[in-house]
Amino acid sequence: MTRGAALGGALLVTLATPATWPLALGAFLIRGGIMLVALPLVVLPTPVGLGNVLGPTLTSMAFGSVSTEVLIVLGLTVVGALTWLVIGGWLAVVLEMEAIRIVALDEDVAAHDEDAAAPGRTSASPATGRTAARVLVARLIANIPLGLVLAWGLIRLVIVTYDELTSPLDVSMPIVVRVLRGAPEVVVGIGLAWMVGQIVGAVAARRIVLAGDGVGRALRFALHTSIRHPLSALGSFWIPTLGLIVVLVPSALAAAAAAGAVRSVLRQPDDPIAILVAVLSLVLLWVVGLVLAAVVCAWRSAVWTVAAIARDRTFGGSTDRRPGDWRRDRSSGTL
Repeated sequence: MTRGAALGGALLVTLATPATWPLALGAFLIRGGIMLVALPLVVLPTPVGLGNVLGPTLTSMAFGSVSTEVLIVLGLTVVGALTWLVIGGWLAVVLEMEAIRIVALDEDVAAHDEDAAAPGRTSASPATGRTAARVLVARLIANIPLGLVLAWGLIRLVIVTYDELTSPLDVSMPIVVRVLRGAPEVVVGIGLAWMVGQIVGAVAARRIVLAGDGVGRALRFALHTSIRHPLSALGSFWIPTLGLIVVLVPSALAAAAAAGAVRSVLRQPDDPIAILVAVLSLVLLWVVGLVLAAVVCAWRSAVWTVAAIARDRTFGGSTDRRPGDWRRDRSSGTL
């Protein structure tokens, strides 16, 4: 099975199974996509505002003095992040498993899953608590490198941000650009760790759901497959991801422009028609962006599922190994 066939077959299955769209979108939003979707609607603070808010705190931390309020905020942030990882991760896994099950049971995909009843393989079944727990653990383990890189990157970004707020070298550029320019290794490290976690986690999740493997065996299989077929893994990850970027960036720009128009007309409350048109335009653009993102997210998920089921087969081709083979559906040798 070629990578192009997997991508094309997954796209056809995605378009034929719209029930996977909200499932994939929900998992994407829970795993952090909500920040990308909501970003066009948020007014970002100015460098002066950031300096007024973060300057005293960063200065005190730089001199080794941390207030009780800062410790409380940091503690609540850690607790919130852990809660989101467990509860949010569980919800995302349940949505992901249901999407995997729907794609695996599609008649075009299932037609090439002849070995579903063979030892070591099981057909897709509804999500259960035990299976969801295994997928969640596998996902968390696969993203341990990302967590380590994020911890290191956060410290690095705090140092660079402090330098830019206290002694900026170039105030003509936004502070976000200046910080990223001062720590490009953080961006590269986070990107690589995120990519590895997504690839290994996606393959391991489908191995657990479709083959019934345990966490360790699924992770070993995912690592072995990714290392043995790196181009295939990178293609399965980057092509749908680039498609998602192509959808999200124009949608975000359009929604940001519409949000700016809404804020502008709200300064003139004596024109209700203009306010109504601006609000409806914002809602329409935002909803269209969500729908497009849902389709692409479902395609991203289906690519891994189709590849897992038809890894050594030809998706969309004949299921006969050679003329005269006996079929388990008893269609062979009948009149």
